[in-house]
Amino acid sequence: MIKRNKILKFNFSLLILLLKSLAFSSMSIGAQLIQEGATIRDAEVEATLIDFTSPIFQAAGLKPENLKIFIIANSDINAFATTEYSIFLNSGLILKSKTPEQVIGVLAHETGHIAGGHLAGREGMASKATTMAMAGMVLGAAAMLAGSADAAAGLMMGGMQVAQNTFMHYNRGQEGSADSAGVKYLDKLHWSSKGFYEFMQLLEKQELLNSERQDLYMRSHPFSHDRVEFLKSHISNSPYTQNNLPDQFYTSYKRILAKLEAFLLPSGQVFLKYAQNDPSVEARYARAIAYYRSSKVAEALKQIDSLIHDYPKDPYFWELKGQINFENGNVAVAIQAYQQAKDLKPDAALIRLSYAQAMLEANSQTYNREAIRQLNKVLQKEKENPFIWRLLAISHGRQKNIGVSALCLAEEALTIGKYDLALNQAQRAEHLLSAGPEKIRAEDIKELAERELKKQQISSF
Repeated sequence: MIKRNKILKFNFSLLILLLKSLAFSSMSIGAQLIQEGATIRDAEVEATLIDFTSPIFQAAGLKPENLKIFIIANSDINAFATTEYSIFLNSGLILKSKTPEQVIGVLAHETGHIAGGHLAGREGMASKATTMAMAGMVLGAAAMLAGSADAAAGLMMGGMQVAQNTFMHYNRGQEGSADSAGVKYLDKLHWSSKGFYEFMQLLEKQELLNSERQDLYMRSHPFSHDRVEFLKSHISNSPYTQNNLPDQFYTSYKRILAKLEAFLLPSGQVFLKYAQNDPSVEARYARAIAYYRSSKVAEALKQIDSLIHDYPKDPYFWELKGQINFENGNVAVAIQAYQQAKDLKPDAALIRLSYAQAMLEANSQTYNREAIRQLNKVLQKEKENPFIWRLLAISHGRQKNIGVSALCLAEEALTIGKYDLALNQAQRAEHLLSAGPEKIRAEDIKELAERELKKQQISSF
């Protein structure tokens, strides 16, 4: 297994950060299992879930372009929403689901919470939770490897546990309201609510269990038999109960289910479910990932190359090929694969980020310049992601643009709430930069950081 002793030697298809209030850990997804509580970032999984949810957002009168969806590596069934148009799903909810309708039912319910204003008054924590999830991209580990304990410590502050404790508690009235809104949205789309009913039936079976054995959804979303009866009545009367979802939803659901299982479950379990004699796309995909995680690189590449041969325009197969090669030191091949993925899916910010990271690992002037261009494009969609600022600081530093590099480090520190570090780097940037927009931005960060530090001093008395 390749030693990950460089700042850029980290896997970026599934990008994870373990965020807890008192402990911090980060790891790349290779042969190891992802730890419970990690935030998973994956272009394909997020795109699929956004495809599921965007029509529901439109039906609710919300703007789909503001939607963000994050996956938390947790075997419990759970979900929660924030005022920032963000929905968090535990991986256990997807892994324990049987159909895309069941997942979509939960997404419709959480949309009901957002549209219903059930999270009003929690805006500050909502922003914090979303920002910390966006930071779930190996920043902490990269900072530690770079010797920046302060940057790593800043990531501990947000704690996904704190976010969950804040957002996962609703009252019974809000739950009933979100149920009603959710099925209304599904009816508006002519989609069935049967999956949501099946999901609630699954939870109802846990009602008699000891609270410690119940999934978090039961403990955080007040459950009642009336909710099940409401959904039962609805599907009995809805003209859309027997309707199917769009065909592509079933295909993409199988894909993300197989992908999450392959990354989250022991490889032996994956090979048992997706046996060698299973020729389906999702089975071949799962086996490629399982081989990769078992450090059987040749077998993994054979599987993914076979998929690329059959589906040469699938960006996510190219992305996985890039990941496997990058993690095993084949940077030139990884760059080519990520470029193919990026060209096929130019709106996928996480793929573009992986491409930029691979180019920076190659460490040539040509690649450094191109990486800067790509990272600036990623910023348009991932503006709250501090890891982008870290990579920009590295790339500008290599270009001898020390003032701009300091400004990027100030932006990174500002994003993770390290105002003392932001102030220090903004002052450096202000001193080094010539007059212009970048110098003005450094001055703005300096003023903002000074205000925040004063607030902290006042609150400490």
